[in-house]
Amino acid sequence: MKKIFLALFFSFLIIGVGQSQSLTEDTVMFDLSTPYQTIKSFNFYSQSAHFNPSLLKKCAELISNDSTDFPKKLIQLIKGEGISIKLEEISKNPDYIDSTSQLHIYKLNENYPLLYLKRINGIWIFPKESVTNVLQLHDNLFSFGGNTLLDIMDSSHANQYFGLTVNQYLAGLFFIFTAFVIHKLLSKLIGKFAQKIINQLKVTTISAEEMTSLIKPLSFLIIILLLSFFFPILQLPATLSFYLATSIRAAIPLLFTITAFRLIKFIGLYLEMKAAQTKNTMDDQLVPIIRKSLRVFVVAFGTLAILQSLNISILPLLTGLSIGGLAFALAAQDTIKNFFGSVMIFIDKPFLIGHWITTDGVDGTVEEVGLRSTRIRTFSNSLVTVPNGKLADATINNHGLRVYRRFYTTLSINYDTPPALIEVFIDGLKEIVNRHPDTNRDHNNIFFNDMGAHSLNIMFYIFFEVPDWSQELKARHEILLEILKLGNALKVNFAFPTQTLHIPEIPTTPSSDTKYPDDLQAKENLTQFLSVKKLKDQ
Repeated sequence: MKKIFLALFFSFLIIGVGQSQSLTEDTVMFDLSTPYQTIKSFNFYSQSAHFNPSLLKKCAELISNDSTDFPKKLIQLIKGEGISIKLEEISKNPDYIDSTSQLHIYKLNENYPLLYLKRINGIWIFPKESVTNVLQLHDNLFSFGGNTLLDIMDSSHANQYFGLTVNQYLAGLFFIFTAFVIHKLLSKLIGKFAQKIINQLKVTTISAEEMTSLIKPLSFLIIILLLSFFFPILQLPATLSFYLATSIRAAIPLLFTITAFRLIKFIGLYLEMKAAQTKNTMDDQLVPIIRKSLRVFVVAFGTLAILQSLNISILPLLTGLSIGGLAFALAAQDTIKNFFGSVMIFIDKPFLIGHWITTDGVDGTVEEVGLRSTRIRTFSNSLVTVPNGKLADATINNHGLRVYRRFYTTLSINYDTPPALIEVFIDGLKEIVNRHPDTNRDHNNIFFNDMGAHSLNIMFYIFFEVPDWSQELKARHEILLEILKLGNALKVNFAFPTQTLHIPEIPTTPSSDTKYPDDLQAKENLTQFLSVKKLKDQ
């Protein structure tokens, strides 16, 4: 802040010197024969060293007593508004004709079309229409009643030092000091006010540095607005006023854009906090899109506003964009496709943030859906970015929208297991499924399904009603443990690939065949197992 104020002060000196040296001709003949000679005469005789009000009045078509102050007010308007009139570019042709109106009219500045010279009776002067417009602009610019201050800053008769009067130096120092004090006060007041709002909204993720990044441009914006209101009173030299006015006009939309851009971050944090409090994940997906869209809009609008403040016509720019729209669309067709892909994802909702999806070889959990791409966190913890254009056309398997989660496995038991024991074992498996709290009791298939090469195979096909994969793994764990406990209780041996060599007649070798319980004993074992399990569940 201090460096900015010092640079502003020294710019007064540098540009003031340049202004004092630019119009130091010893003699200027009063000549109104061409637009160039009229403005040259007006500039020369408006300087303090050559000030001549009687000659200045001859440069205009004065129609009333109210317009006798026209030369003085025109000078004040040029200095206060920072109107750029480049003497070297003004026409020297006494018969100059405006190409638009086909009249002997010369416009001094394109941004002020009613400020012009007109050839009247062979001389170039300010016509009465231009005089009236200058008086109106002057009254609007100094409508707050600053005539007294304007008289104090009038440099027509005051002594100048490096192009500025003592009063102008003192007023400039006063404004710089006042701006410094206002900046400090505003930083504290805005900081306390913003902190109060944050506390009320209960946004706890905003740091002190982030607060400072928002307060600084907002404070400078307010100071620039105050400066734009008061600096015309200083009546600085026309060159300095032009550059200062242009800088102020460009700084206002620039600071506004920076403030709005940084404010979007705070809005995004607040929306994320609100979205986290809801069970619906659609708002979690919507918040990043809103934040990015607002940033793009602010940057685009701010850029156009800055160009417009610098007197750069944006109409040719927009026209050029429309003409080159086709080429741009062809060059950026993938980007446009991805953007519309994100729109379709948001409308169709094939998945939401947090869903487990599989598409084109990518398997993982959706972390973020942006304007261009979607980020998927794989189960190996890598992050895969998939363009939304491809996702909009791809086949997506959304595991997160499953109502039931299927669990299929094959239980292999030994070939020498008695049929009755197999039936008891299957009844026990069904009872395990029916008693588990997370299984779907209406959809399960548990049957003796196949006689394999080395085992009797039981198909175990059930569904879990659980919200996510971790709960599914937990339910599988519980079911498989109960199956093992049931097998141990019923003396059912689970098979694995083996080869058995049978030697029927070796009396000295005891038989290694497994002794299975009879039917009655197997049912008693099942009843005992279920009763023990029931007591444990209770």
